[in-house]
Amino acid sequence: MLFATAVACAAASSASAAPDLGEPLPAWSPGYFYIHHISTGRGNATYFVFPDGTTLLIDAGEADRKFAESVAPLKAFPPRPDGAHSAGYWIADYIRQFAPAGRSVKLDYALITHFHTDHIGTITPDSPMSRTGAYRLAGITEVAERIPIDTLIDRAAPSYDYPVDLHQCARPGGLPGSNGLSLANYLSFAAYRLQHGQAVIGLKPGVLDQIKLGTARSFPSFHVRNIASSGIIWTGAGEDTHYYIPKGAVTDCSFDENPFSNVLTFAYGRFKYYTGGDIPGVPNYTQPWWRDVETPVSAVVGPVDVMLLDHHGNRDTINENILRNLAPRVLVQENWLSPQPGEEVVTRMASKGLYPGPRDVFATGMAAESRVAIGPIMDSIYKSYGGHVVVRVAPGGDKYEVYVLDDTTRRRSVIQRFGPYASK
Repeated sequence: MLFATAVACAAASSASAAPDLGEPLPAWSPGYFYIHHISTGRGNATYFVFPDGTTLLIDAGEADRKFAESVAPLKAFPPRPDGAHSAGYWIADYIRQFAPAGRSVKLDYALITHFHTDHIGTITPDSPMSRTGAYRLAGITEVAERIPIDTLIDRAAPSYDYPVDLHQCARPGGLPGSNGLSLANYLSFAAYRLQHGQAVIGLKPGVLDQIKLGTARSFPSFHVRNIASSGIIWTGAGEDTHYYIPKGAVTDCSFDENPFSNVLTFAYGRFKYYTGGDIPGVPNYTQPWWRDVETPVSAVVGPVDVMLLDHHGNRDTINENILRNLAPRVLVQENWLSPQPGEEVVTRMASKGLYPGPRDVFATGMAAESRVAIGPIMDSIYKSYGGHVVVRVAPGGDKYEVYVLDDTTRRRSVIQRFGPYASK
């Protein structure tokens, strides 16, 4: 049964529709651009289907439960749809459900923004082994075990020696807890692929269409721009870049991966989408100036229609400059821990002083205590507090809709629909 939609545009707020439960998401067809923010309760995973059916997965996280326990009384979200299977299993299951019909299920590209466990998966000594025997399975490695990946992209391939030798960091004593084990496992995964003729490449900042359509001539207005990688940022001119994080600023394995995250934009006609991994934008008083990566990134990105919140909406992100420069109509939050988002982040997102007009925020999950603590200002901008968040861009890119899917079952039916929104 058809359900009414709420109409939204750049000058008017959208409102939720009330569809019957169980209605399926409209299937992808040529010309549509789908962006699926997958809710697992355990980390980031975003699945893209380009207008020609080319597919991309950005991140496949499975957060470190021991880390979550160590920050008590903060709480990790419950696993979605349940804890019977790993996050990697459920991400692969989701992809199989929404992959373009009529072709083999695969990922043309899989991209890792940076080497933290809620983006690559947590490895423990009892994690199951791959069929290859070369690495263990969790997060991206488990997805690869279940769905073929043509090209793997990360911020440091193929040498993995920036800003320091990551092989040294992956050795015992290099990184604390499961971080070292997880990084070592990822490096083994990448090495196995390279040894067996499978593509593993580093994201080249500033480059246009390193990630590209299989049939680019069919959709000439669709492009993917690499904005930043490993602290190197596009200048906005041609493919020129500069080292924003100074060479030599990091000298040992105690550094934080977040500022080195891969940052990209996706453009389709008038539509534009931003994703920035975990780049920070609000350094504390003990940190160097270059911890504010959001400001220089946002200066070259400019206005977008949809923004994925950096670092899950943690309080060290979403500064005034990135909101002012990007001025997103729709913001999506992939989060998994109760302090996400920070109250000050919500206040900045709600501020009409930073940029005018309405804005709608959609979260893949939200802790009840966070909603209570932050209060009415959160309800004034958040339109959904849980579920898979799907952005469906119409052919040509002039308009788009947002669907929220039930994340408590593998049926993943539509529970809310918003739009259409007019692209900028």
